Amino acid sequence: MNGFDFRLKTVGLFVGVLLITLTGRLWMLQLTQWVDFREKALQNRTTVVTTPAPRGLIYDRNGVVLAENRPNWTVIITPAELPSVSDQEERERIVTFLASVLRERNVSTTDVRAAIEEVCQASHFTPTSLGRFAEDLPFDLVAQIQERRSELPGVSVGQQFRRYYPNGRLASHLLGYARAISAEEYKQWKHLQFPAEDERQTPWPTEPWSDDPVYKGDSVFGKDGIEAAYELDPSTDPPTPLLQGRRGMRVWEVDKFNRPIRLIREEREAQQGAGVYLTIDAELQRIAEEALDKAIGTKRTGAAILMDVNTGEVLVMASEPSVDPNLWVQGLPKDQYARLAEDKRLPFVNKAISGTYPPGSIFKLVTSLAALETTGVTPQSSAECRGFISVGSGSRPWVYKCWKNHGGYLDLYEGLAQSCDVYFYELVRKHGLTSSTIAAYARKFGLGSSTNCGLPGELCGRVPDPEWKADELDEDWYLGDSLQYVMGQSYLLVTPMQMAVMTAAVANGGKVLTPQLVRKIEWPGYLERGSTLFRGEVVGELDCAPRNLKAVQEGARRAVIGSHGTARGLANVGFSTAGKTGSAQFGPPGTETHAWFVCWAPYENPRFACTVLVTEGGGGSEAAAPIAREIITAAMARYADGDLLAIHALPPGDGAAADDANADDAPTNEPIGD
Repeated sequence: MNGFDFRLKTVGLFVGVLLITLTGRLWMLQLTQWVDFREKALQNRTTVVTTPAPRGLIYDRNGVVLAENRPNWTVIITPAELPSVSDQEERERIVTFLASVLRERNVSTTDVRAAIEEVCQASHFTPTSLGRFAEDLPFDLVAQIQERRSELPGVSVGQQFRRYYPNGRLASHLLGYARAISAEEYKQWKHLQFPAEDERQTPWPTEPWSDDPVYKGDSVFGKDGIEAAYELDPSTDPPTPLLQGRRGMRVWEVDKFNRPIRLIREEREAQQGAGVYLTIDAELQRIAEEALDKAIGTKRTGAAILMDVNTGEVLVMASEPSVDPNLWVQGLPKDQYARLAEDKRLPFVNKAISGTYPPGSIFKLVTSLAALETTGVTPQSSAECRGFISVGSGSRPWVYKCWKNHGGYLDLYEGLAQSCDVYFYELVRKHGLTSSTIAAYARKFGLGSSTNCGLPGELCGRVPDPEWKADELDEDWYLGDSLQYVMGQSYLLVTPMQMAVMTAAVANGGKVLTPQLVRKIEWPGYLERGSTLFRGEVVGELDCAPRNLKAVQEGARRAVIGSHGTARGLANVGFSTAGKTGSAQFGPPGTETHAWFVCWAPYENPRFACTVLVTEGGGGSEAAAPIAREIITAAMARYADGDLLAIHALPPGDGAAADDANADDAPTNEPIGD
């Protein structure tokens, strides 16, 4: 073989290898990787624009709408559809027309021109509001624009959605509010995606988008109350959108410079979020709020709760004063916000779960049971009340007063019925009831811990004992502390919701329930989850002798029917009740006491427990009991024949949810070690 033949064969071999390599590469590109490259090509020549979605509605237990979406007619600019920048004459015609339509709002052509330029700089494709001055349009302005729609490319009237609360302040602390998502919230959740569908009805062999975001910068987000607590379902990983709806999608074809060529299709319309049915009864809530409003006037505050003692469902959760959540949605003017923020009554605070107060004599239900269970006290054990007791030796003993000189001996039943402070002082002094025991039984009732009602901002209150005082105050526990503790004073702090749970536990035989605020979630069809029903949950048992709990119940019953009972105002309501009044000292001498009242009905077969607080209201029988009477009487009449809407039987169960589809006296200075 000569040199020429060798070179020829070498070149031929090289060309052959090159052809084989090219053929293999083409095979891979055309037959094995074409799907990936086609998807990239599609994504390079298309873009997806999302549109805001309406939130799910919130209902009361009977289907009354408490939170909905109000259409917000707004001038929408879609930059991709506007006349080109080079066609200034046509653009200026649109600017002039819009300014003429909006002239009643003092909008000039300069305002409109600047707004359009700002929108165009933000995005080619996203339909965007022209500005605040072009929102909430009345029908006559909408009609003017719609009549000229064909002459206004890139201009439309969009029906965006704004959260609306049709009942104003009703249940406002419970509902919370929803408004535009903040920058911080968007940063936290912008990567959250909607759960992927198994199949999409689409002619595309592969989708022209790579994600399905739950949130964009124009989303509405829950800020407080139910709106915040049920924004997302945290039981899944990642969380599933709940009240938040599913955004709409429009697919655009673009050129290599990402400039729009044409609208390919409307992939889907925006879809509403899940419907949330609360346990609240709107009519009873209105009665409670009106009664509270009347009682507190312009100087006090208050809270009222009505709970089903067997299921934990909360039919009323009122807190006054309150603020119309629609004001949050629209945006509170600075002067109005400052006035509300500086109000000493704290109208932004939900007193039912975020206010802590000394309970006063309603706590005697707890201390009575603690004494019966752990000391030698029986219901027949008596104490003499002369209006006070003296503690300590020497010429100046400490004096602890009773609210009234009962002038004789009282047993446990009458001690509770007449709310005799001396009787309860003697449980400590003569029968050895200790502060540690009181604290232990308070915790059995759930005090000192969150009730886990599901709302943000719930406080735990405080259950003190000698260890707490030593750790927090670096002080010894004195006999005087225990004498105050036994009657619901000292360092004890509770929320009205905790007192409702306590009262329900006394009434239902010792079951401590989690307050239930949501009854049912109706998931939208695109999530394919059916309905979720919520059941009450027993989180604790008092584990006490039935006879002792019965004695406490009997004492509360005598408070209503006894000739000297402090709750006689509920004696003639047409059904049997039991109750306990309370007047809690909290400030310097001369400060009016907080007024408390707790009760349940019917006495023999309990259904409802009611708790009412009127801060600085004075006596519980005068300020709080009449409100409770009004609420529980309305409830008994309204539900005489059972539930109005039979969603589901909701007895306490093992799970929270099931899916259908699937005093001012100074203490003694002698420390004691009790």
